[in-house]
Amino acid sequence: MEHDNEERVLLDPKFFTIRATQPGTVVSAGDPDLQRRLKETQDHDPEVSQALAAILRNGPQMVMKGLEDWNLKEGLILHKGKIYVPKSPELQQDIVKQYHNSMATGHPGRWKTYKLVTQNYWWPGISTFVQDYVDGCALCQTTKKLPQTTIPLQPNQVPNDVWQNITMDFIIDLPVLKNFNSILVVVDHFSKATIITPCNKTVTTDDTAQLILDNVW
Repeated sequence: MEHDNEERVLLDPKFFTIRATQPGTVVSAGDPDLQRRLKETQDHDPEVSQALAAILRNGPQMVMKGLEDWNLKEGLILHKGKIYVPKSPELQQDIVKQYHNSMATGHPGRWKTYKLVTQNYWWPGISTFVQDYVDGCALCQTTKKLPQTTIPLQPNQVPNDVWQNITMDFIIDLPVLKNFNSILVVVDHFSKATIITPCNKTVTTDDTAQLILDNVW
C-alpha cells in the first residue's frame, strides 16, 4: 500500500483541554421571553447571584476551586456551560415542554428528552423532573404501545347519584377551530350527561386536571 509523503504536524495540547472545566458560554437561552424569565427567576435569589459574582471576582482560591464549574455570562448563571434554572416548576416545565412537545422532536422518550434539555440547561433534580414530565404526557400515554397482558374484567361500579363516577376520553386531530384541535369528553355514568371541552392534543396531565376542575368539578 502506498502512502502520500505528507508532512504531519502535532497539535498543541491546549486544543484538547477538557471544556467542562472552563467557563461556559450560553449556547441558547431560547426565545427572548424565556431568557427574560430566566433572568427574573435568578434575580429572585439575589444572594446566589451576588455571592457567585463576588466569589468569582474576589474569593479565596480554596473557594474558587469549589466553584470552578460555575460562571456568570450575559447576566445568566451557568453551571458547566449550561444555563442554571432556579427552582421554578413553571419555568422548568416550560423548558422541558419546548423540547418534548416540539413538532421537530416528536415527543421523544425520557432519555432523549433529557439529552435535548441538558444541551443548554441544568438544575438539581433535572433527570427526575424530565422523567416525571414525559411519564405524565397525555399524548404519549394515548399513543405508546402497552405490553400485551391479560387483565381480569371488572364490572363497572353502579353510582347512586350524578357525577359520582365518570369516564373521560380525548378526541384529537380535529379541524382547528379557535386554535383548538381536540376535545375532552367527560360522561357521567348515572345521568349520561356529557361535557365537551375544547383543548389541544399536546395537553399535559396538569392541563387535563385543570380542565376537569374548571369544566366538570
